[in-house]
Amino acid sequence: MNAELNITARQIRPGDVFILHGHERTADAPAWPVRGDHVHLTFVGGGDATIHRDRPLTVTRVVKDSQCSA
Repeated sequence: MNAELNITARQIRPGDVFILHGHERTADAPAWPVRGDHVHLTFVGGGDATIHRDRPLTVTRVVKDSQCSA
């Protein structure tokens, strides 16, 4: 199951899909803190970016269904 979430760049996890600079990106690793208030992101298939850690992003994230036992 996929969920669309509004998060900040510092909350990026591997597999998150989002739009950055007009291109769809898939995170290859968690956001890595660099230079004080920025994070470094790496992407599936290559490429990377350094952006402000508080930059808002809308991501699609795979979430597991939790089943409750009655």
